[in-house]
Amino acid sequence: MYKVNVSVPAVSTNVGPGFDVLGLALNLRNVIELSLRADDRLDVHVEGEGQEALALDVTNPAMRAAVRLFQELEQAPAGLNVRCANRIPYGAGLSARVSLAVGGLVGANNLLGGPLSHDALVRMAVELTGDGPAVVAAISGGLSACSAGAEGPIYRTVPIRPLRAVIAVPRLPDFQPRLRADLPARVTMSDATHNIGHAALVIEALRLGDFKLLREALSDRLHEPYRRQHIPAYNAVVAAAEDAGAVAVTLCGPGPALLAFAPYNHESIEGAMQRAFRAAGIEARTWSLGSDQQGVVISVVQ
Repeated sequence: MYKVNVSVPAVSTNVGPGFDVLGLALNLRNVIELSLRADDRLDVHVEGEGQEALALDVTNPAMRAAVRLFQELEQAPAGLNVRCANRIPYGAGLSARVSLAVGGLVGANNLLGGPLSHDALVRMAVELTGDGPAVVAAISGGLSACSAGAEGPIYRTVPIRPLRAVIAVPRLPDFQPRLRADLPARVTMSDATHNIGHAALVIEALRLGDFKLLREALSDRLHEPYRRQHIPAYNAVVAAAEDAGAVAVTLCGPGPALLAFAPYNHESIEGAMQRAFRAAGIEARTWSLGSDQQGVVISVVQ
């Protein structure tokens, strides 16, 4: 096998109360192409989103993942080209780095004839990225539920009704994602039980396509209150989206991207969110995206 293309969807993790547990795949994709070289060079090319931030050497997420798999199997090729054609906004909370790592692993596995199973690839990707929900949703599509187990990640993909949602990514050059170290080390029992119950209801709402239930269930107390305050105009943007027809709005991962769920009026919601950000002096890009049900898509050229 000479060349393989791997298309990997964006993933919005957490999905409100599902902190570090839920991931929703969205139909916005990075495409990672891996091809063998006759010499011993490792060459990386990036175009599109993140091209100014991503490394062009072995530390690039896709190349690093491919090399990790080759080392694990002790079957490294002489040389490798990695081409990343990126459409997922980088550093916005849409799991762009995870998509590159998954693409590198899956592509490298296919170049070697597919020796690793689906579960083995999931485990390796979780080890590399530390983001189980994003890995599972990126590989399998749909809604993922993932948690740490005694012998590795425990995960399932939950079938959901097809849906469309609006993503808004504000241009915030100085934004620093609020990672786990910025969150409280301890939470109250009432906040913990709130999130457990609401996360279960979010799963049921998405499974059934029940937007009324989703409106009530998409409430978080563990991470969003500490993260949204660092996104200018957050409250105004949420209010504008809801006035335009969104049933609920939540952060994508740690942000700053926002995810607005709606059964209709997606174009109007996009415009409303852009105007609300612009009123605060912030430009924002928006997309109306369907949920992704495919996960990784592979095409091979012999």
